[in-house]
Formats: sequence, C-alpha cells, structure tokens
Amino acid sequence: MIKKNYLKFDKKDMQLLAIIALLVVVITFIFSVSMLPVYAESYTEIDYKNFDNTNVLDDLNSAENFDITQYPIDKKMDTFIVQNVVEYCYSYDETKRSNYAVYLYLYNPSLIEIDTTSYDNKVQLAVGYDSDGKPNNYEKFSLKFCSVSNDADHKFLFYKFKIVDKRSTSDNKTIAERVNSNARRYDISGIELLTNGSVLSTDYPVNKTYTFSGYAAGYGPDENAVESTLQCKAEKLTTLKLNVEHTFYRTLTSNKGADYQNQIDTVYFSVPKEYFDDYGKLQRIKAEWYEYKTKPIVVTSNQDFYNKALPYMGKYIGADYKSDIGYTIATSLYTFTWNRYYLIKPEDISNTGVCGTLYYIFPCDDIDNYDPYRDCTESGISDNDLYNYILTYTTTYENGKLPIKNGFISADLFEADIDDYRKVNNEAGKIDKGYCCYDFDADLDLKYLGTWQQSNPSFIDNVNKWGLFDTLFGNIPKEEAINLSPIVTFDYNDLLMGAEDLVNKYYINYDDVSDFKSYARTAQMKGEKVILFRFATSDYYNSQLYLQKGTAGAEKLGQAYLAQESVFLNFDIIQLTFLNKDKYTVIPVVSSPIDIVDGITPPVNIKPETKNILTIILTVLLLVFALIVIVRVIIWLVKALTNPPATPNTKSKSNKKEYRYQRRK
Repeated sequence: MIKKNYLKFDKKDMQLLAIIALLVVVITFIFSVSMLPVYAESYTEIDYKNFDNTNVLDDLNSAENFDITQYPIDKKMDTFIVQNVVEYCYSYDETKRSNYAVYLYLYNPSLIEIDTTSYDNKVQLAVGYDSDGKPNNYEKFSLKFCSVSNDADHKFLFYKFKIVDKRSTSDNKTIAERVNSNARRYDISGIELLTNGSVLSTDYPVNKTYTFSGYAAGYGPDENAVESTLQCKAEKLTTLKLNVEHTFYRTLTSNKGADYQNQIDTVYFSVPKEYFDDYGKLQRIKAEWYEYKTKPIVVTSNQDFYNKALPYMGKYIGADYKSDIGYTIATSLYTFTWNRYYLIKPEDISNTGVCGTLYYIFPCDDIDNYDPYRDCTESGISDNDLYNYILTYTTTYENGKLPIKNGFISADLFEADIDDYRKVNNEAGKIDKGYCCYDFDADLDLKYLGTWQQSNPSFIDNVNKWGLFDTLFGNIPKEEAINLSPIVTFDYNDLLMGAEDLVNKYYINYDDVSDFKSYARTAQMKGEKVILFRFATSDYYNSQLYLQKGTAGAEKLGQAYLAQESVFLNFDIIQLTFLNKDKYTVIPVVSSPIDIVDGITPPVNIKPETKNILTIILTVLLLVFALIVIVRVIIWLVKALTNPPATPNTKSKSNKKEYRYQRRK
C-alpha cells in the first residue's frame, strides 16, 4: 500500500503565505496602474496653449500613476506600445476648442529611431458608427511630432505625437465635431511609423477604445471649476493583423487595341476561419494607395545605344541640342505623349521638330528569347530594378515631387494624369491620380476585361500587330474575356494544380506560383483562409521600337521596346467588412503599407530582326504569285488593246448553219 504525503501548514506559514499573496496583488496592481492613461488633470499647471511643446518625460513624470521603472529597455521587443492617450482641453462649447487635441505617448523598448518629419507617420481611427454603436468606418490621420526623451538614461525611450485633426471624407466632420460631449470615444486600431533609413512605414497594433468623460478644469459647464473631472476608460478593440503579399497578371491582348494588355494587380493575405464563422462572408475591403502612371520606359538589347543614351536621361533632346547619340528610336503606334523620339545629331532631324525627353532606359539581354507566357526577366525588367530606379532617380525635379515618402520621388517620372477610365468618385470612395481610397464590394465592383478579338480587328490590323505569317497561319493568341471579381477565396484543393493552371484560374504571376503556394500551405496549417484581392485593373502599354543609326531609312541595329504601366505606392488595407445575412461587421486592419511596382515585359508580338526561314519562304512564294498575276493582267491588257473586237455577224440563220457545216467538214 502506497502511503500518501500531504503538505501541512502551521499558523506562521499561513500568515507568511498571506503576506506574499498580498504583495503579489499589490505589485500587480502597481504595474497595471502604470499602464493606465495619464489624465489631463495632471497638466493643469501647464499653459494650455503650449502643450505641443512640453517634454514627453516631463508630462509622464508629472502624472501620479507613472513609474518609469516599469518601462525597461528591451532590444528584443521590436515594437512600439501606446503607453498613453491624452485628451487635452475638450469643451462642449465649440468656441472654446482652440487648444483641444488628442496626444499619443509611445513606449519604445528597443530604442528605435523614428523619422519624426515623415509624411507617413499616421494613426488609424474610427470615423463612423452603426446603430449599435460599433465602429463601421476607419480612416488614417497624420501624426505631428512633439517631443522625444533625450536624456542619457532614456534616449528614444518615449515619444509624444499629436493627432492632426481633419475633416473626414465620409461625413465631412472633424474629430471634435464627431465625438459625443458626454463620452468622447477614440477607437484606435494601429499607428504607422517610419523609422530612420526605411522607405515604408510599419503598422503597430493599438487595439484599444479610449472613452473620456468629464472635463479638464475650466472646460466644463462650470468655467470656474478649479478641479478636473476628466476620466478615461480603456477597452479592448477587435482588430485583424494581416501579412499582405502582392502579385500581378497580364493578359496577352486587350480590346483597347494594338500594343495593349490588361494588367491585374492582386494582393493576397490570410484570415483566421473564426472571423468567417462569427461574422459571415467577406463582402468588402477598404484600401488606400497613391496611384501614378509611368512615363515611357525604354528597354534595349543594343548596348551601344544604351551607353550613348544613358548620359542624356532627363535632358531635352531638341534641334538645338548638341547630342552625339547618333540614333533614332521611333514607333508609329505610340499615341500617348510622343509619337516619335529623336536621339540623333541635330543635322539629321530633317526639320521634323518632334523631339522629347527620356526618363527611363534599361538594358536587357537578347529580346529574341522572350516568351510571352512567362515573366522572362532576361528580356524584361524586374520589379525590383524598376522600383529601385524610381526611388534613386535624382536627375530632374521639373514637375516637383510626389507628396509621399518625404518628397524625394521625382514627379518627372510620371505622367500628368492616369487613364480616365480608372477614375472613380462615388459613395464608396475616390480613385484618381495621387491619393486613392476605395471600399471594394465583392458583388458590385466586378471588372470586365476584353480581348483583341473583341476589338473586331481587320486583316490589316492583324498583320500590323502579329505579322503576316502569324495572321495567315492563325498564330494570334485566342483569349476569353474575363469577368473579374475583386474578392476571391482560394480553394486549398487547387494546391495540387500545375503552375499554368493555377495562373490561369487565379490570375497570378507565373514566377510567383511557388511563393503563393508556400504562403497558402502555411495559412492552411494555421487554420486560415487565403483571400485574393484584385484591387486594380489597368492598361499595360508596350510597343516594339526601331533603332536606326543616323537618318531615317538607315540600317536597323539591335532591338528595343517601350512600356508604360500604373504603379501603386503606399498601398494599405484599412478594414474588412463581413456580411452575415443582413448584418455587416467591420473589422479594422493592422497591416504595413507596401509599394507595388510591377516588372516590365516585352510586347507579346515582338519580332526578331532576322526573319525565320518559313517567313522568308512564304514571302517569296507570295511575291512570285503576285508577279504571275501581274504578268497575266498585263498580257490581257495588251491583247485587248492590239486586237479590237470582231464585227458582229449579220448572216442569215441558213448561212450560219452552212458555215458550221463547213467547219465540221
């Protein structure tokens, strides 16, 4: 029989345990209090007008419930934590709100240095509520840097920012006009901060609802009150953190006509299944971005031309410009900004007067190796190369700078506008050049993408685009039109598909198939659903260019092509809307912005300079046939002119019979 041992405590032991338990409770309480909001009554001795300029550590140390020992330096915590939200000087009387503002105090355990001057430091707040009082619309607000702790022991440990109020695009109200005077509610899903040396900001979760009641001293109904009644309650806010990836797809043709392809830009991410179980299907996705269209991008496999043209990037090449490039690059099909580019010596321009400026030029390998069914970077330009070029271009700023990324991207690289058909302005949002924000609906925002055949091309049109040989032998790509839904859930059974089948079903880039499958498998193991969000369909334009040495009609050397595409900078998902029967639920999203610049691919109908043997044979046969026809026509005309028609026969019927009889004899 096994003897059991039981712990026994005497009276002294019980007293000691009680003391230890009490200490644990007290310590826990102290720590929790240190994380509570610091109320504005802590700052009543400060001049209200100067609160932007007060030091962050002075503010925090003046609060009774702040203990700096609870905020250690920890390099492993690579994040920012909103330690405090302060509502400052709110008044129910709008004439007394000149000093009103909301401030964020950030705890920075790993001492990350923030680019405090960046345009991209923002906070995401709720700006709309449903009938049940739940947030149903979110927007970004800029952050104004106020101060940072800079003493020797706490350098960069705390930051103070002010939320810059604005009028919302949804209700045209400011934060002060929107909040309820008795209970001012601030639903904060996340903050986006740009660290020094970074191009893109990082979104850090906040996930809190802060509700303030009462007033700071002198700002309530009793203007003579000397004590503050301000209180704050912090509650958890349901948010969703997303890891967003990007891919793109281009059709081979478009109903826009020659030299156009439909481009589909897609981001994909995974969502835990419980969101679908609790809230229903994913109905809408709200996102924001900055959209621009590149100026013409020239790609060439002629190294000599590239070497001579490169020093003239961003320079106007005109009749009076002393250029020694010695080449003309031209296309008769390009109809955007220039019909022709002249990069030749002034004496060879022949008084055409049509000149231009190149802002992009890239070298590539032999274009003859291009396969339109693959994203073949050896004859194209990778997305990274083009993206880095945009970020590092500093040659000209004649048209100013883009209003993002601290203004270092030259506007010269982009057209004055985007395509008109891309523009939208309705209750769901606005899409235009520059800042765009749109709430896409899975059922309402379907896109129709047509094909080359639907443009009703003539035989000549087909010959001009695809060449005589391909036209006669039916080698023109046959595509079906696409009815594209903006929101699609990936079927995990399709992980067994081959690469080409997956590309054709989901319209992703062939080179991204491996990464996409890996992403999907990871999401499947985590019990999440993968969502493909096709947020943009645009025109990809490209045309084969002809390099000529010297004057028109001279020998063609090498190959080149020209391309234009839309780019989407600082793309960010703001919120997801789920639908269960007739109930909508909006979940704010925490996801870091991404830049979307797709790679450049050559025209699908590009032709090698040396024609293949079949084309040569066919051309010779056609010429021989045409020559035979022409000779026969000439012979017929000569006979018709030299042998006039015989005089009509006026003999009687009997004479005709006699004549025929004689002929038979």
